[in-house]
Amino acid sequence: MTDDKSYDLIVVGSGNGACGFLSYYLQNAADRSTPEQILVVEEGEHFFKTSDIAHQLNWLKSFSEGKIFKLHNALTPDGTPIISGRACTMGGGGSINYTMLHESSEWLATHIGHTADYWNDLKAELNERFARPEPTKDLSPITQHLLQVAESVGFKHCTDTLHNIPNHPESDADLLHPFPTPFNQFGQRTHSGVSLVNWFDKRVELKTQSRVERLELADEQGESVRCVALQVKDFNKGEMQRFSLKNDGRLILCAGAATPRLLLPHWKKLQNNEIGQHVSDHLLLPLGLYLPVKGIEITPRDNYIPLFATTIWQPQQHGRTTVCTFDFFAGNFQRLLFLLSHLFLALLLPNWLKKIVLRAPWLFSITKNTVRVFIQIVNFIINLFWGLSNLLQGQPWPKEVELVTAIIKFKPASEGCYSSDGARIILDFFAEDEHTGFNQDKEVAKSTIAKHLKLMNQLGHQPHWLVKCFIRLLTQLPYEEKQVAHYVDVYSKKFLLTEQHLAGGCLFGKAIDKGLDNAMDTGKLYGSANVYVADLSAVPLPRISPQMTAYLIGFHVAKRLCHDLAS
Repeated sequence: MTDDKSYDLIVVGSGNGACGFLSYYLQNAADRSTPEQILVVEEGEHFFKTSDIAHQLNWLKSFSEGKIFKLHNALTPDGTPIISGRACTMGGGGSINYTMLHESSEWLATHIGHTADYWNDLKAELNERFARPEPTKDLSPITQHLLQVAESVGFKHCTDTLHNIPNHPESDADLLHPFPTPFNQFGQRTHSGVSLVNWFDKRVELKTQSRVERLELADEQGESVRCVALQVKDFNKGEMQRFSLKNDGRLILCAGAATPRLLLPHWKKLQNNEIGQHVSDHLLLPLGLYLPVKGIEITPRDNYIPLFATTIWQPQQHGRTTVCTFDFFAGNFQRLLFLLSHLFLALLLPNWLKKIVLRAPWLFSITKNTVRVFIQIVNFIINLFWGLSNLLQGQPWPKEVELVTAIIKFKPASEGCYSSDGARIILDFFAEDEHTGFNQDKEVAKSTIAKHLKLMNQLGHQPHWLVKCFIRLLTQLPYEEKQVAHYVDVYSKKFLLTEQHLAGGCLFGKAIDKGLDNAMDTGKLYGSANVYVADLSAVPLPRISPQMTAYLIGFHVAKRLCHDLAS
């Protein structure tokens, strides 16, 4: 193992939380007689040296490849496998799917501390750095269509925005949130979360394709434990390296799901048994496949349509209020194939095979490619018969198929946790209340899908009845209200899939300090002298897409630390 130089600050990960942290820290912690030496360690590839996600048309393919998408070994308490993973890129998953929607300031105040006004001001400061355009201008035809049909069934346009980035308010209404994207009209990426950071700052050393394998912790005088070094696997060199922290150095963990995993081996030493607890991810249920309405053009930037629709599930007798979100996708079948194969991997494989796939990344890649080939063969057969049918009727050979589809996601009722060794993630999906037998997740899915099936069926035209029957034979996807309950029941037993939004494991006020008494302690791991958490591990799973929350947490921790330095 090679022993490298020591650093004032080491940031593990360069995802959403790290970009938020570094964007503030680099700008506001510069007034030192000796400039700090900052190391950023990233498992994924260098953002500026790969073209994989430089264009909207590539993000689906990028996300489906093993070098960017890392699969978790996730299970329910009874052992049902869950297809769950994370994007491993600079800028995090948000650098690919670019979703922008803030959790409410009231929610943030409850779970992280401070006032709603504090969070409103912090959002405005962060959002200004994104410099995003007004999202309702220059809408693509399919986005305009979705807005119109959603408003026709009772959804209202949410006007709660800060610097053009929407905010989810504390409201019971069905809301529409157009959000700004980093792509221009040609689908070219012009800005994303990674753009928040000056990666060419002389203080920053960026080390990509490197995974932190272990933290070295040493006892300090008193009760605190100090991180003195990191052991890092360099994939390019195929060797282990050691990076040290200076005596007054700090470690900032922004590694997402890896943050609790790195800390779990040390929980006894830290006397912090909250590490790895209170974990969750959004349940994701795929919905029907539709053909676009004739005359509505699908553009290169529509693979991920920049529009969220949120609805509230209110319990009638049992359960807690839940926010459900609809995401929309459209495009050429061959491009959407990567998304479809990823979703259908959960829908097509039996549970016994999925359990094996979760533990073997190489088998995951083989299986996903097999599913992809299967879908392509089915698509070829459908196109062949469709084309021959058109020719027999004197019509031209049809163009390549384009599709519109949607997913629904929501926070499950019960929290999960990491296993004691960190090898597995236990997510308690579709759990029954031990006293009443009530299953909130099933009720949320059944009632919300049934309530909004009219919206889904206006996305476009349903496919030919033979095609629809084949889709339902494999997946049970519902097109009619009477089909919803069976779909949810089958899904809960066989098709479990998450939105790759894993959160929790090191919560503010439980595993880490809220910093309400001392700004220097914001995000500091209890039992540690110099380890901080500044990513989604620090909060419960937000009710809506969490990318902006992750940016905001990193930004918040950096601002509090810099405020202390300034004072």
